[in-house]
Order: sequence, then C-alpha cells, then structure tokens
Amino acid sequence: MPISIEFQIAGLVFTIILAFAFFKKVKWDSLQNRIYKVLILLVLVLLSLDIASVISIDNRDEYPIINAILSKAYLIVMLYYIYCIDVYAISCTMSNKLPEYRKKIKQGVIVFLGIATLVITGLICINTLYYNGYGRKLYSYGFPSDLIYIFSTFSVAFVIFIMMLNFRNIQLSKMFSILSFCIMEGIIAIAQLFNKELLLVGFGCSATLFIMYFTVENPDAQTISRLSHANKRARELLKFYTTMSGSRKNIDTSSSTTSLFPNVCVMVLDVVDFSKFSNRMGIERLAKYLSSLFEKIESASDSFRVEKLRSFGSFYMAVSGVNSENDASATEMVHFAIEILNILKKTNTQSGMNLQLRIGIASGPIVVDLMGNQNFIFNAWGQPMALADALHKNCLPNTINVSESVYSQLKELYDFEAAPETELEGVGKIRSWQLEPLGGAV
Repeated sequence: MPISIEFQIAGLVFTIILAFAFFKKVKWDSLQNRIYKVLILLVLVLLSLDIASVISIDNRDEYPIINAILSKAYLIVMLYYIYCIDVYAISCTMSNKLPEYRKKIKQGVIVFLGIATLVITGLICINTLYYNGYGRKLYSYGFPSDLIYIFSTFSVAFVIFIMMLNFRNIQLSKMFSILSFCIMEGIIAIAQLFNKELLLVGFGCSATLFIMYFTVENPDAQTISRLSHANKRARELLKFYTTMSGSRKNIDTSSSTTSLFPNVCVMVLDVVDFSKFSNRMGIERLAKYLSSLFEKIESASDSFRVEKLRSFGSFYMAVSGVNSENDASATEMVHFAIEILNILKKTNTQSGMNLQLRIGIASGPIVVDLMGNQNFIFNAWGQPMALADALHKNCLPNTINVSESVYSQLKELYDFEAAPETELEGVGKIRSWQLEPLGGAV
C-alpha cells in the first residue's frame, strides 16, 4: 500500500462491527451508556477523516484546501473524542448519594473542560498545520497538532487523578476501561514520538472502544449484572425478613408469614390531575409515559435500598428500612424522593411534558406479610401507610410532605417549612412539614 492507512482501515472495520453489535441490542439507559454511543459515532467519523486526511496529505500539492479542511477536521473530532472520554470518566464518579456541593464541582469541571475544548477548536481553525513526507513517511505537525498532544496529555493526567480521588466509589470494570484509555494514549504518544509516520491514534481510539465494550458497555453483560443485582437484593430481603421473624431457618412461605418492622419509612406518590392529562393526551400515550417514568424511578431505587411495595395507574408506593438493620430509612427515602423529582424534571424536558407529582413520606412501625411459595408477594399495614397517603394528597405539586416523625429525624439535614395540618381518619389532625427539594429538583 503506497500510504500508511492499514491501521485506520482495520480500526474502521472493527468499529463498524462494534457499532452494529451495540446498537441492535436492548440497552439499560444510563449517562455513561449515552456518552458511549457518542464515542462510537465520533470514532467512526474520526477514522473516516483519518483515512481521508492521509490520502489528502499525500496529494496536498493538488488539493491544498481540501487537505487543510480534512486534516483540521480530523484534529477537531479527535479533540471532542478526548473531551467525551473526560466526561465519561467524571460521570463514573457521580452518585445519587454524593453531597450536592461535590456534584456542582464535578459539573463545573465538565463545563470548564467544554470551554477549553471550544477554545482549542478555534485555535486549530486559525493556525497553520504543516506536513512532512510523502507515501508511507508522511505526517502532520505544527501548533494545531501540538494542542492535541497537550490536551491529550492533560486529559490522561486529569483522568488518572479523578480515578485515584474516587477509587473507592468506582466499579473495578469501569476503572479498568477508563485506565485502559490512559495506557493506550500513553503507548501511542511514545510510539509516535519516535515513529511519527505510524499514525496509530485512530486505531488506538477504536481499541479503547473495544475494551470499554467488553468490560462495562456490553448490553448483554449489563442485563446479566442487573438481574444478578436484583436477585441478590431479593435474597437479602428474604434473609432479613426471616431473621426479623425470629423464625425457622427455612421459612414456610406456602402460607402467609407476618412480622412487625418497628422503624420503616413509607413513600406515596401520585400524578397531579391525572384525569385531565388522560383526557388531553389519551390513556395509551399517558400510560407509555408513566411506564417510562416509573422504570427510571425503579432503576434509581437500587442506589437507595428502597423497595417498591405496589403501583397501579399513576399511584406508586415504596418502603425503606425492611431490608437493613440501620436507622437511616428516613434519610434514604427523602434522598430517593428528591431524585424522583429530578428524574421527573429531566423526563418532562426530554418529552416536552409538564407532569407534576405529589409525594408524601411517613415513618413508624408497620406489619409486613410475606406470601407465596416461589413468587413472593409483600403486603403491609400500619399507620405510616395511611399517613403517607394523606400527606401526599395534602401537598403542593412537585413538593415533598413529611410527617412529624420524619421531620424530627431530618430537621438538622434539611430546611423544612410548616405545612397545613393533615387530617387522618380515626386520628384527627396531624402536623406535617414541607421539604424544598435541593440541587435543581423540580
């Protein structure tokens, strides 16, 4: 071959196969998954431009303008690929349980890197790119190329720093895939420093995608991981339930078994003006929207040790504190409720909707009934269930109403406002408190 494009062609073929395998499968929606989709598309464009720019450099005397456009476009796409890797690394350190100020810092870093990327894009466009050699000995150099090397080196150091700073909070598979990018970039930088005509960068990006796919972004592996996690939680819940029952090692679930849980938190939520939206949108469209919303809520519940008790129509009830022996059930549930409002805000923005929720949270003792032989069914009774239901009916749209017991546990952590008293049948009027959601929730 007269010019050195074997690595780029191989990388392009591999990436096309990877893209076909990835996009045809059902995937769990996550921020990292969405970034990975962008990375695949960027690498496809990157390798195509890499091949075209090498051909144009070899014929630069005949087509100087086309050569300049293709070569700089290649550098710019490379720049945005590196930026997306940085964002991917930062997103892996994000967690629903992070303090709000740490989330703001990480978001600020992403914005800063984005601004730096835009500035470098402008500098690449206005500065001259130079070329050396023909055939298999050609390569580009100059200030635009130097900017990419500098930004790439900074990104590698930055990503390693982020990984080390958040080492305990990142899954090993994600740590491996991200650090593989750093190793790959380092090897390529050293190889091209001494052999500039090798042109390995595009192939290295493709190889990084493959490593990420087989470690963290394989849809099949994600599905298996989610199912394994769900099974583990179910086993932990059943084990803890039988322990609390003080019962036999092998509990007989062919008939119902009832236990008292003394410190459980209950959340009830419902859609505001459900009938109005149903008439305006049509029940089929609204049901599809709510199904998507509740699916995202279910996914988020994994991070808060919250269990769905029941849902029907626009109604959703969850409990915390039945699968752990700590006293953090109220904290977990309020964190979960705030995350639900954030999910609602994002979902409304994406769909152009304006659905609103009312959320009530109460705590106290409840009785849980475990029924079934192979397929377990949970049911629960107690004043917190009725109180959470009454609280959600008595609060403003997109706010969280909590009972006196929840308020007493969390008043040092959040700012509450006194809400109108809630009438509970058989008990009378009960004080309630409204929580203003934090961190940009609806």
